[in-house]
Amino acid sequence: MIGFIAGLGLLFSYLGAAWTVDTSEGSLFSSGLGGAFAILGVVTLIGIFLFPRTVGTAFTPMSFATPVAFLIALFRQGFGYSLFILAVGIGAWAVTFIVGTLRRDAT
Repeated sequence: MIGFIAGLGLLFSYLGAAWTVDTSEGSLFSSGLGGAFAILGVVTLIGIFLFPRTVGTAFTPMSFATPVAFLIALFRQGFGYSLFILAVGIGAWAVTFIVGTLRRDAT
């Protein structure tokens, strides 16, 4: 249940970042591609060792919404930012894939 609620928050944040560039402090999308992947890497480790079901559930809606977010960012922000949104979405899918592969008992 916590993963589902977190997943909805991540989904709305992801789609909102695709609609308008999110430059607020502490946002996953304001730290650039390197910062976003560092945050996703830390979350992956937390998902592998501590909360695999919660992390896997939280990033699933974000990974499914990646094509929609890419198109939104493409038409609203341009091609460069849409590639950033696509990379973050692929990173979210990688988190769910890695956690699901390494912790099969949690799915």
